[in-house]
Amino acid sequence: MTALGILGSHVWSMRYHFDVDLKQMPKGMNMLSMLVLASLLFMIFLTFIGTQPLTPQLIGLIMLIASAGLFWLTIRESARANLLAAFDEKLPGSLLRTGPYAYVRHPFYTSYLLLWTGWAISTWNIWALVPLTGIVVAYWVAARGEERKFASTAMAEEYASYAATTGRFFPKIIGRT
Repeated sequence: MTALGILGSHVWSMRYHFDVDLKQMPKGMNMLSMLVLASLLFMIFLTFIGTQPLTPQLIGLIMLIASAGLFWLTIRESARANLLAAFDEKLPGSLLRTGPYAYVRHPFYTSYLLLWTGWAISTWNIWALVPLTGIVVAYWVAARGEERKFASTAMAEEYASYAATTGRFFPKIIGRT
């Protein structure tokens, strides 16, 4: 149930936080939405077909809570940035470097990855790796595309400097100044 509540927050953000025309969503975003829906249904199925040991459930819950915390910190930090949705073809208009963005370039994607990884662990089922792999690949592709778009803006040099000191999804330990 925790995972469903967090996914509900993600759906809310598409309507009220990101700068996206929901009637003309980017093709990639439509595909990602279908992947998320299919993954959601599959993970619910896996959650209820078997019993899970307590330890994976607790690890999964901790990751879900971390996901929600990071998501809402990132919402707060980016509230006035007019961020684009995943796979939007428009060029970015701003570069955030504070809050969670001081540590990772894509904190929203990190929060999503924490959610899906935590849920996969909590199912304690090897088949949970199937949707998790699809989700990881989708957000990797989205992040790479966004990074390429920055290279086409006046912020290209600033972004390159920023990327040298921050990790894509997880904080960079070596190279931070």
